[in-house]
Amino acid sequence: MREISGPLRRAKVLALALILLAPAALDRAQSIVAHNAAGPARLDGPWLLYEGDPPGGPFASVDPRPGQVYWLSRGRPAPQGPNVVWLRATVTLDAPISNASLLINPNADDCAVFVNGQKAADCARWPRTTIAARRWMLLHLSTGPAQVSLRIVGPLGHTAKLPRSSDVLVGETRVLEDIRTADDATHLYHALLQTLLCLGELLGGVILLLAYRNDRGAREYLWFAAFLFLDGTMSLESVFNVVYPLLPLSTGPLTNALGMIGRYALLVGFIAAFTGVRLNRWLRAYQVLLLVVPVFIGLPYLTEQLPWLPRVSDHAFDLILLLIQMPFIAGSLGFLAWRWRRGNREAGLLLPSFLLASAIEVLGITVPWFRQFHAGRFGFEYDDLSMFFFLISIGPVLLFRHRRVSLEQVRVTAEFEAAREVQQRLVTPPPTVPGFQIECEYLPAAQVGGDFYRILPEDDGGVLVVVGDVSGKGLPAAMTVSAIVGSLRTLSSAAPAEILRALNRSLAGNLRGGFVTSLVARLGPDGCCSLASAGHLAPYLNGEELAIENGFPLGLDPIAIYRESQVQVPPGVQLTLLTDGVVEARSASGELFGFKRTAAISGQPADQIAHAAKQFGQEDDITVLTLTLVPGTRAHA
Repeated sequence: MREISGPLRRAKVLALALILLAPAALDRAQSIVAHNAAGPARLDGPWLLYEGDPPGGPFASVDPRPGQVYWLSRGRPAPQGPNVVWLRATVTLDAPISNASLLINPNADDCAVFVNGQKAADCARWPRTTIAARRWMLLHLSTGPAQVSLRIVGPLGHTAKLPRSSDVLVGETRVLEDIRTADDATHLYHALLQTLLCLGELLGGVILLLAYRNDRGAREYLWFAAFLFLDGTMSLESVFNVVYPLLPLSTGPLTNALGMIGRYALLVGFIAAFTGVRLNRWLRAYQVLLLVVPVFIGLPYLTEQLPWLPRVSDHAFDLILLLIQMPFIAGSLGFLAWRWRRGNREAGLLLPSFLLASAIEVLGITVPWFRQFHAGRFGFEYDDLSMFFFLISIGPVLLFRHRRVSLEQVRVTAEFEAAREVQQRLVTPPPTVPGFQIECEYLPAAQVGGDFYRILPEDDGGVLVVVGDVSGKGLPAAMTVSAIVGSLRTLSSAAPAEILRALNRSLAGNLRGGFVTSLVARLGPDGCCSLASAGHLAPYLNGEELAIENGFPLGLDPIAIYRESQVQVPPGVQLTLLTDGVVEARSASGELFGFKRTAAISGQPADQIAHAAKQFGQEDDITVLTLTLVPGTRAHA
């Protein structure tokens, strides 16, 4: 046998050594020896990384492909990497510990963990539905080396998101549980301030709804309550996404867009109601736009049935938000400043609050470092800061407004009570006049009006009747009625036209733009009736409206001329005088009681006429007065 030369022999020995050491090197690349696992120990690597699922399918326990060595603290996957990635390693502890476990941060949309070839955990089935809110997965290990595999799947069409350094730990279960609890607390502290702000918004919305319930005319309370409920609930949903999600991840873009954009639609209504401006069609169209845009932003994430709707990226959303916020900020501040300069006190009250909040919003959108803040363990964003200062500054404004309105309501209520008392003293039952049957029915409306009547017997056996209606409501109308009734005592002997002329001269210039309608009738015992009208409804005789001359209402023209009309009232025939509360009664559908219905029932007793109009739909005071000459008395013999 020929002897092998020295160099050739050394080469063969080296080749044989490389062949024998290759599996060992490969085995070392797949093995992670955890030192001081009780600490616990980080399993940053080395791992073997595989792109895509193995040939045996996604749940194959063995992968025959050669992988590449990957360290969690060093690896930087390419932006256009694979959608599915596997990480495999054999974990060995350098010293045995009791009750060993793995703690893995599910820093991926979809992931699964396999231990010794068996599926041990699944991110998609973990009891949290968003990456930010998922708890770290705690998996118990058996004694001895453990083969650990991580299957990571990226979002549809995107690169898989690999674990970071310290995302995979091994150690005692008790220690790992403490780490997971501390991470939960970090999430809670980060969202605590925003949570308290959201709860404050919801509480404020409830308070404003109660205020609106007591004052239905204050629509600004309703608008601002709706704003607080929308912003509070949408922000609270984003808080739960960090702590414990209530809604699926796909609803996040919709709720975020509604909270950031849709709320401005409600603020538009609030500003208009607070300053006493009616919403025109352009403002309503702007409100609809502010509610439609969030729907189009969130709809592509809710359904895949509309492929033509693009998904908005974070950068595009910031741009849309800026394009929507700037017109609102500029428009609201400009409008409030303009209304304030024109003397609108309410606009001046709102201007500082909107100016402060708008300044913070603009900084948050345009300055990157201004978007997030931290105060110790607590974290919050610029929008939370803007909302906090907005609520702090506008709260006193709403309280001041509510106190002022409440005092005004107390004053008005006291005025109405005083007016009602004055009117009740003036509206007395009709006197008994021999030879006449006189009936009167007075039904006041909810507010104190200015209806009045007076029936004065005369020495010759006749009767003087005055019926009228003062424009306006409340105490001023009641005081005008009191002045008229007082004047009638000194004018009772004058002719009807002269009574109206005297009343007109005394009222002219003293009614502050108001007026008084009145009808004066003097009915003698022989049935002869003289009538004069100052813009009042004509009386009815035997079911027909009398054609009499009518003059200007009292108080409009100090030199107005009033003329008398003469009619003969037969015995037993009813003469009916009334105020416009009968004719102007309105049904729920908006139909007026009208003159035809009034004429049809004018021959009925006074109480039946009045109650028929009330049941139809009373809107004003109703006064009905009827006079009938009694047949067979001495005056008609």
